[in-house]
Amino acid sequence: MRTNNKRVVRGATAIAALAAFGTLTACSSGQPAGTASPTPAADSSTAPQALASTSGGTKVTGGADAMRSNGAEPASGEALCATAEVGIGIDFPHQGSADQKSLQLLFRNDSEARCTIQGFPGVQFAKRNGETWDLVRSDDPITPVSLAPGESTNAQLVFLGTDVAEGTSHWAPDSILVTPPNTTDTQSFPWGHGTLVRQDGATHPGTHIGGVGVVEAGNK
Repeated sequence: MRTNNKRVVRGATAIAALAAFGTLTACSSGQPAGTASPTPAADSSTAPQALASTSGGTKVTGGADAMRSNGAEPASGEALCATAEVGIGIDFPHQGSADQKSLQLLFRNDSEARCTIQGFPGVQFAKRNGETWDLVRSDDPITPVSLAPGESTNAQLVFLGTDVAEGTSHWAPDSILVTPPNTTDTQSFPWGHGTLVRQDGATHPGTHIGGVGVVEAGNK
């Protein structure tokens, strides 16, 4: 199997603190990604240790759909990961504007067998009053990533913030719900990064979720 040490993060420290990562274009289409042709899953024997947040999420029901349009079964024949532990990044590189930033979502294989994770996670912002906002996908390709037990990969969340007080198009979520691709294993985290510009009807929204294994993780 082809080795790729850019897309897999090895070891238990993968869910500890996230370092700076590469940028993702701010001009993503925001449309659901189509099904790509099967490609060999990325693998690694000397992957860097990208570090993530120490606070784990809370298992919850619901969240955004993470089951749809995530590509064909892995060409390797390896099973898709049925669950994954989620970590939230702590570094926020700027994107296309001063208010557009990104953070990394890490997905660790918490099973006892190697499995493949591919496609897009479900990401939903939620408020205590019951309001929710399911994020659209970027136009990233479907990238299968093979993970040994304890290994992690990442997906990039790009968000458009604002200093303007909450209003019709300015929305301050209380939590972020993340569902690993091809699972219903939703995990909830507090959202402490301010008010967002909500663009539900935009063709190219400033807030969207990327696919796993696309943005390379740096070593810290």
